[in-house]
Amino acid sequence: MIKTIDSQQPMTTEIQERFPGHEIVENEGKVLPVCNRCAQVPRNGLYDGFRVAGMFFCSDCQQELFMAEQGSPEYQEFLFLIKGLLF
Repeated sequence: MIKTIDSQQPMTTEIQERFPGHEIVENEGKVLPVCNRCAQVPRNGLYDGFRVAGMFFCSDCQQELFMAEQGSPEYQEFLFLIKGLLF
């Protein structure tokens, strides 16, 4: 997911290809990740989560993944997201 705060400047294909799964805030010159599960920008940016096959998961969702019991709805949701990436 790529967003821009300044709607006057459209995102280019080159930027979208270079930073897939990240929010680009052009006004501040920062690249911020957006969690593919909860669609939130993590508190500590790139240092607050992990990437898997081009998808970013924030540390809150990471914790939920690690605590989810096999077969639970949360576990199935993560399994669906990750399977979509790999296959």
